[in-house]
Amino acid sequence: MKITFLGTGPAGRIPRPNCGKWYVCKEARKPGSKSARSQTSTFFEFSKTNVLIDVSQDFEKQVKLLDEKQIDFVFLTHGHADAAYGLPLLISKKYLKKFNPVVHTEKQTFEVAEEKMPEIAGLNFRFIIPYKEYDFKEFKLTPFRVEHAFNPRFLTLGYLFEIGKKRVVYASDFKEMPSQSKDLIKNADLAILDCAAYKRPIPTHVSFPEILELVKELKFKKVYLTQVGIAWPHYELAQKIVTKQNKNIFVAYDGLSIRFV
Repeated sequence: MKITFLGTGPAGRIPRPNCGKWYVCKEARKPGSKSARSQTSTFFEFSKTNVLIDVSQDFEKQVKLLDEKQIDFVFLTHGHADAAYGLPLLISKKYLKKFNPVVHTEKQTFEVAEEKMPEIAGLNFRFIIPYKEYDFKEFKLTPFRVEHAFNPRFLTLGYLFEIGKKRVVYASDFKEMPSQSKDLIKNADLAILDCAAYKRPIPTHVSFPEILELVKELKFKKVYLTQVGIAWPHYELAQKIVTKQNKNIFVAYDGLSIRFV
């Protein structure tokens, strides 16, 4: 399995238009900078199946990283703009014949997204239920509940992939996890986790100190941080800081590809 981080940033992206003086934004504007971050989205390649998690508003930019590969399935984490507002592009003339994936999400997430984007009803949706296991032949998938928006309109999911005996956790937007979710994902081989906040906690996303505690509690073997926010240092410094705390935690960046399993 190959995992490509199409986008690893917050809804506001990095650099932001109005942050000219912040050194991270200056660094992010340099050609090829790993500190430049588009909205969070990730691509999973199995032997015969390709999965996209979230279709961000930056999809048209991110699709270039797919290198002409097909998208078989889309899994949405929630209905916020940075996770779902790229969906209309999938039924545009440019991409409809090229991709035409099955989109898996909670019914509530679909209904909220459809209010803003009625045209997405033309996509092939399948509704999924938290904690129910789904068999996709090359992998098994179990959605699990996380708390992000703390708003019943914007229910949020993480995903557990099981490939043989290997387990991969994906939770790109969360602040809290119920005990049922923690029990499900404990001891995962790889976890891709939200870490929007750096030192100071924020209401709807996890901070780095909280991630360190969670990784210790749930005993994840390897972790990649995504949804990296504007308060973080530039990429190279951020990775040094993270490594000092835990050598098995890595800061993801847009375009990073890793092989697993």
